[in-house]
Amino acid sequence: MTVLSVQDLQVHYRTSRGVAQAVRGATFDVPEGQVVGVVGESGCGKTTLARAIMGVMPKTAHTAGGKLVFQGTDLLSLSPRELASKRWREIAFIPQSAMNSLDPVYRVGTQIAEVLVDRGGMDRKSAMRRAAELFDMVGLDVVRLRDFPHQYSGGMRQRAAIALALALEPKLVIADEPVTALDVIIQRQVLDTFKDLQKRLGLSVILITHDISVVAYASDRVVVMYAGEVIESGTTREVLQRPFHPYTMGLYKAFPELHGGGTLVPIEGTPPDLIDPPPACSFAERCPFVEAACREMKPALAPVASGSLAACRRSPEADRLRVLAGEASTWLRS
Repeated sequence: MTVLSVQDLQVHYRTSRGVAQAVRGATFDVPEGQVVGVVGESGCGKTTLARAIMGVMPKTAHTAGGKLVFQGTDLLSLSPRELASKRWREIAFIPQSAMNSLDPVYRVGTQIAEVLVDRGGMDRKSAMRRAAELFDMVGLDVVRLRDFPHQYSGGMRQRAAIALALALEPKLVIADEPVTALDVIIQRQVLDTFKDLQKRLGLSVILITHDISVVAYASDRVVVMYAGEVIESGTTREVLQRPFHPYTMGLYKAFPELHGGGTLVPIEGTPPDLIDPPPACSFAERCPFVEAACREMKPALAPVASGSLAACRRSPEADRLRVLAGEASTWLRS
């Protein structure tokens, strides 16, 4: 069963230079009880995608097309009041910095209880009891409910943010770079806690990150975004072991291997200007395998193997291109 279906989503921003097409026809599904990792470098549209689903975009942004079908209902067809009623109860959000979701002048327990009373309809006593249960779930001592956010470490704040997101038992949780600001040891601990809760509660999760190792560790499926578009998707194992798009191959090469060794190689260049995006392949100017035809036609997101999808006209040659992509000289063109 699919909890959320993102269909040809388009999100634009008004800027002083013109309209920036931040999300350009993104399409993917979130199956029930699975973690879908959305990965890509900064500026590829990941956070805009998350904000569109939550319906909390800035005033300069608007949805220009597409659908967000959540449990049979298109979120984009709802009134602001109807959409607000789904936040926290059915769709919850974990921000990149936990301090963005925790008020520095209120005790953490008070903040969680406030959500449970105002949005969950609980009385104060039941809310505090539920807050204690949530802290126990995420591995925090219930005594710390009386503390203020500044008295927590970074890892503790992130656990508290997870507890806050799970307060009303939502069906879908969107986590936007939930461990980016933490050191690698705490990252592992927080991800382990999150994975355990996801399995135990049967949560459907969209995990947004620029770190492909986080996707490999925590996700069941992966969606690769570039220049506002989904350019590859499939099961995590299939996409990371047998990528079909050169951008995915480049991301994999740009991160360290877990067993050590190897050369880290960046993808040279920068993403295109989304005020005037290229009419054909958006990765063409940075792709080491580009051909003249790549600059003339826009590749469709199409099936490639084992249920995966990729938007590359050279995907039939992927086995050979993967070998070349594994060589540092392929990417070091300057």
